[in-house]
Amino acid sequence: MNKLGQFNFVWLFAIIVGGAILFLAIYGAMQAGDTARFQSDTEVAKSIAIITDPLQVGFGESSFGRISFNDETRINNICLGSGFGKNDISVSTRSNVGEEWNLAGGATSIHNKYIFSSEQNSGEDYYVFSKGFDFPYEVADLIFLTAEDYCFINAPEEVVDEVLGLGIPNIEFDYPTGMPLGSELSNCSVADAVKVCFGNGDGCDMMVYGSCQSNCDSVFDAGVVSKGSGGDLKYVGSLMYGAIFSDKAVYECNVERLMYRAGKIAEEFASKGDLMDSRGCDTNIKSDLIVWSGMLFNSTADNLMSMRMTSDNLGKKNKRELCGMWR
Repeated sequence: MNKLGQFNFVWLFAIIVGGAILFLAIYGAMQAGDTARFQSDTEVAKSIAIITDPLQVGFGESSFGRISFNDETRINNICLGSGFGKNDISVSTRSNVGEEWNLAGGATSIHNKYIFSSEQNSGEDYYVFSKGFDFPYEVADLIFLTAEDYCFINAPEEVVDEVLGLGIPNIEFDYPTGMPLGSELSNCSVADAVKVCFGNGDGCDMMVYGSCQSNCDSVFDAGVVSKGSGGDLKYVGSLMYGAIFSDKAVYECNVERLMYRAGKIAEEFASKGDLMDSRGCDTNIKSDLIVWSGMLFNSTADNLMSMRMTSDNLGKKNKRELCGMWR
């Protein structure tokens, strides 16, 4: 009996020690895997900042690109305002154990770009395009990042031409009352696509209302994107796409960043006015630019539509100048 007790104790001790060693081995492997994954996801976030560089092709032009991953990947976009602000981009991958998603890797801070998207997107393919933003002078290139499919219903012709021209594959068009813009357009084929209705429509996830009344190429040069529980986002110009593809927090933060940048540019133009005067090319809009910069520093997305008229008037005044501040 004594020998039997010793035998059982030895086996029990071996099982406990062996289990502890196995646990530590698995734990160590998981920690090593988490570290490697964290480093990998951090590098991916840095690469997104680099990949989007070619999309900044110049004001007045548009550009499109695609980012593809081997597995479903989540891109997190946190916008931080105050001054020039930044977009913090991080990446997380789907987990096979425990929580559905791993913790995100280290964030890459992007100070010189304005990335409009949801705070969290997930997918294997991401579609990215850019457009310039003038207010009234060149301010910045805007970058729009999407992973979902979209169905634009009753979109104006200029939007259709632009999307088709860029070949953006995750945006389709639907015309319930007919197809006035050509036989190349067909009803949206993705059943669960986000439905974006321009002016009117049924069963829409969001509505785009145009309210531009004068000096407009389109009634949709200014207006409101209404997202129901997601709130109403006011826009001007190419910010319409930002309002469509962004969460409210990301959109409003990026608009504040843009307004701050536009204000700083106005200050530079005002200083340029002194130089122009000293060289015999007098300007009459320096005082307007000083006032304009003050307005921009204190503006938000809610002020965009009311400020558009001031922006237009300042642009007209610049065109009448013999030596314009900007082209």
